[in-house]
Amino acid sequence: MTGEKAKWLAAALIAAALGATLLAACGSSASGSDQFRGKTDSALLDFGEESDSTELEEAGQVVQSFLTARAKEDWPATCAQLSQALLSKIEHLAISSTQLEDQSCPSFLEAFLSISEQERQASTAIDAGSLRRQGTKAFLIYEAREDVYAMPLRKEGSAWQVDSLAPKQLS
Repeated sequence: MTGEKAKWLAAALIAAALGATLLAACGSSASGSDQFRGKTDSALLDFGEESDSTELEEAGQVVQSFLTARAKEDWPATCAQLSQALLSKIEHLAISSTQLEDQSCPSFLEAFLSISEQERQASTAIDAGSLRRQGTKAFLIYEAREDVYAMPLRKEGSAWQVDSLAPKQLS
C-alpha cells in the first residue's frame, strides 16, 4: 500500500468512526409511539392513529396537571380533570355504595383513593411521547422515572379529560 493510499484509508476510517459517534450521540430518531417499542410490546402503541404535536402537548399538560393534583391530594383539582363519563361513575358509586354525607367527587376520592409513594414520585414529571387517538378516545403514552405508562383520555368539546383514576404501567 502506498503512503498516499494509507493516508486516505486512515482519514476514511477516522471519518467513519466520527460519524458513528455523532449518530450515537444524537440518540434514537424514533418518534411517537415507536420510541417505546423497545420498552414495551403493548397493543396501545398501535391504538388508533398518532396525533399531531399540538394535541400531544395539550394532552400531556392535562395529564401532568391531573397527576400533580392527585399526588398533592388536591381532590377538587383532580376531579376537574376527569371526563364526564368517569365523574358520573364516581358520583353513582358515592350515592349507591357509601354512607358519605357529601357525595361529591372530591369527597369520594378523599375517602377512598390512596396514593402510594411510588405513584407520587412517578407523578412529578412526565415525558409525553405519544398520543394515540381513535375518535374521542385516546391514550397518552409517556415516560416517568424510566417506566412507560398510558393514561386513557376522552375528548369533550375541545378539551382532553382524564378517563381513569390512574395510568396503566406498560413497562
